[in-house]
Amino acid sequence: MEYFENIRVVLIEPSHPGNIGAVARSMKTMGLSRLVLVKPKIFPHVEATKRAASADNVLQSALVVNTLSEAIDDCTLVLGTSVRDREVTWPTVDPRMAASNIQLHVSNENQQAAILFGRESSGLRNEEMDLCHAQIRIAANEEYSSLNLASAVQIIAYEIRMAALQDSLVKKEGQVKQKTLSPLELRQKSATSAQYEAYLEHLQQTLEQLDFIKSKPPTMLMRKLSRLYNKARLSVEEIQILRGILTAIQTQDKRSN
Repeated sequence: MEYFENIRVVLIEPSHPGNIGAVARSMKTMGLSRLVLVKPKIFPHVEATKRAASADNVLQSALVVNTLSEAIDDCTLVLGTSVRDREVTWPTVDPRMAASNIQLHVSNENQQAAILFGRESSGLRNEEMDLCHAQIRIAANEEYSSLNLASAVQIIAYEIRMAALQDSLVKKEGQVKQKTLSPLELRQKSATSAQYEAYLEHLQQTLEQLDFIKSKPPTMLMRKLSRLYNKARLSVEEIQILRGILTAIQTQDKRSN
């Protein structure tokens, strides 16, 4: 299904090639094929191919990158899987709600979505969650909530498939013609992860220039601001407006000094 081509599974620093192969198998059984690996410890490897079984085509087409930003730069919806409670909280959804959000986002806006899975031993770091719009939490047994990587991917991929099968747009696949968006419609599209990152860098520079930020690095403040803007789900035009305001503030401050 073309729908699934807009959804990618991102594994961050997977340590065991067998886990990568098992994830590829979990994805293919549910129709997903876009696998992105961020700094895998060992890949490619015979163990990955062995565990993938007949999903070796998912491995062969996997994209290997050095940073998470590269993996999600064109995504407009990013969800991070994590079971841990954190000092700065994110909106939290279960796999079924996550799948529904992905289905609505990808089908209605024809945009890119990513699901992040962290390291086998330690999961996602706070700075990686900063790039997420929400956290996916699987309601596992509280006394033993540790799922292996492939099992977590399988659960979420299954919910994605079920949401897609229930979606009327998917049932009419191939019958809905994609129209060319006007410049106005393009500005109203959701901002990408790369556009969010660029804006937050611009915001931090401005706050430092105004001496609003005293501590370096301003990790906690920027983390809270990142969460605020991700919750707002800004459009391309809104990001442009905010950056224009920041530029005007920077220019005025330089003139005053």
